Amino acid sequence: MKDSPATPLPHKSHAHAQVELKISCTDLPNLDYISKTDPQVILLSKDQRTQKWSNTPHATEVIKNNLDPKFVKGIVVDYFFEELQKYRFIVVNVNDKQNQDWRDQEFIGQFDCDLGSILGSPGGKIKGRLISPKHRGKKRGFIIITAEEVSSSRREAKLQFRAHNVGKGGLFETKTNLFFTISRINEDKTFSPVYESIDVTSTSPLWPAFTIRESTLCNGDPNRTIMFQVHQRKKNDTSSIQGQYSLTLREIMTGNRRFTLQSPSGDTKKNAYIEILQAQIEEPPTFLDYIIGGMRVNLAVAIDFTTSNGDPRSLKSLHYACGTKDNDYQKAIRNVGSILESYDHNRKFPVSYKLALTTLRFRRQFSIIGINRRYTGLVPEVEGVGGILAAYLKTIKSVELYGPTCFSPVIEQTINEIEEKLKTGDINGVITDMEDTIRAIIKASALPLSIVIVGVGNADFTAMNILDSDDHPLMQASNNKKGQPLKSQRDIVQFIALRDFQSKTTQHHLPRAVLEEIPGQFMSYMKKNNIKPSPPAYVKAEELLVSSKFDVKGLDESPPYYSD
Repeated sequence: MKDSPATPLPHKSHAHAQVELKISCTDLPNLDYISKTDPQVILLSKDQRTQKWSNTPHATEVIKNNLDPKFVKGIVVDYFFEELQKYRFIVVNVNDKQNQDWRDQEFIGQFDCDLGSILGSPGGKIKGRLISPKHRGKKRGFIIITAEEVSSSRREAKLQFRAHNVGKGGLFETKTNLFFTISRINEDKTFSPVYESIDVTSTSPLWPAFTIRESTLCNGDPNRTIMFQVHQRKKNDTSSIQGQYSLTLREIMTGNRRFTLQSPSGDTKKNAYIEILQAQIEEPPTFLDYIIGGMRVNLAVAIDFTTSNGDPRSLKSLHYACGTKDNDYQKAIRNVGSILESYDHNRKFPVSYKLALTTLRFRRQFSIIGINRRYTGLVPEVEGVGGILAAYLKTIKSVELYGPTCFSPVIEQTINEIEEKLKTGDINGVITDMEDTIRAIIKASALPLSIVIVGVGNADFTAMNILDSDDHPLMQASNNKKGQPLKSQRDIVQFIALRDFQSKTTQHHLPRAVLEEIPGQFMSYMKKNNIKPSPPAYVKAEELLVSSKFDVKGLDESPPYYSD
C-alpha cells in the first residue's frame, strides 16, 4: 500500500457553509390609513471591490396588516469566514403586489450589518434599529435577525469501498497499483473530480474508509449522478481506467451493495465489481456550531517596530503615515481586523501596555508588540479595529525603533497567556531567530492558536515558507541528543507577502489569503482534543439589546432608492 494519504480535491472548507437568516420586525410604523402596514424584507449586498450596493434574489414573503411581523420564509446565503460580507436589510410597505421592484414600494427603513457580526452575536441573533434617510431621527422600528447553519451544508458521507478482480500487470508491470476517483456531474453534463483515494497494490484492493462532505460529493442532491472510476497507476506515473460506474448517493445509501464495473466504452468488465463496505451520513460539529455556541476569535496583533522599517517620519519608512492613505501595516490591520472583530460581539478592548523588549499589549483581545525602548503606560479602552489603528498611530509617534526582528518572544508570550486561560501576526523584515521560532511554533501547535505572518516590505521572505508547513509537519531536532525530533502536532502557520496583494486586481484577495485556513486549523484542534461546541445561547427577542455598532444616527450614503 502506498504510504501517501488520500488526496482531497478542491471542495468547500470549514470556512465555507450555507446560513439561513430568519427575520422578524417589531414596532414598525403604521403607514396605511385604513389598515396596517404590509411589510416585506429585501436583502441587498455590498461588493467589497466596488463598494456599491446591489440587489440580490433574496426577500421574505409579504405579511399583511402587521407591525410586528415574524417572517416564515428565511433567506439562505453562502457564508465565507475570510470575507467581510456586508448586507443591507430593506423593509418596505407593499402597496402594489403586482410590482416586483421593491423601490416602487413604500420605504420603511434599512439596517446594515455584516454576516460575521450576526453569527458572532450571542445565540447568532442580532437586533438592529431601522433607519430611513428621509426620516432621520424618527422611529422606524427594529429588525431581529437569527442565523442558523443549513444542515445540508454540514452533512458528511462516510464511505468505504473494495474492488474485486480489477486490473492486471502488463508485460513490464510487476505490480497492480489501483486507486479510485469520484466525480460529480455538472449542469453541462461534464464531470468534475471531487475525491481521489490512495494507491493499493492488489487486484482486489480494500481502500481505507474516508469522509467527504455531502455538498462536495453531490452538492447536497442525493439524486445527482456521480462517477466512480478505478484507475491503474503505471510506472511512469500515468494511469489508465480499469472500470467505472455511474450512480447516485441515494443508490449508495439504499441500493445494491455491489455494482458491476464497465469499461469507458460501456462494455461490462468480466467479474469486476465494486463492493460498498460502509455508507453512512453523519452531521459532525462545524465551525459555525462553535461560533454560535459562544466561541470567540481572539486576535493578537504583533507589529514590527525594529530599525529595518525606517524612521516613521521618512517617506521611505514602512511606518510612514500621513493623510488618508494607509501604510502597509494599516492595510493589513484594517483588512484582516475588520473581519475578525465581528466574532467578538462587544468589541470593547481594555488596553494596558508595557514596552520593555516585547510588549505593548491589549490584555484581553489584542496585542501590539514591538521590540523597543523601555516604556510603561496606560491607554483607555479601545473599540474594534479603529481603536487598534489609533493606538498604532500613537505608538509610532512616541517609540524609538530598535533591534532585529525576533519572533519567538511574541509566540512564547501568547502561549503563556493561552495556557493561563486554559487553567482557570503582522511582521516586517526577515526573522533572525529562526530556530527559536520553529521551537515556539511546535510548542504552540498543541494549543488553540493560529499564527498568520504578513511580510511587509521588499525583503527576501524565502525562509518564511519553512514556517508555513502545509505539506509536511514542522520538525526540529531535540535538545536532548537521545530524544526524538520535535514535531508540530498540526499546521498552525500561514505566511503571505503583502507585496503580492498591492494591485487593484489582487488587493481584495488579501483577507482570503490570510484567513481561509484558520477555521480548518481551529477544527483540527477541537477534533484532536475531542472538544464539543456549546449549545447556542438562548436569548429572548424582547431581551435583545440594539447592536450599538450599527445603530448610527445618520447615513453617509445615498438613500437606498439610488443604490443600484
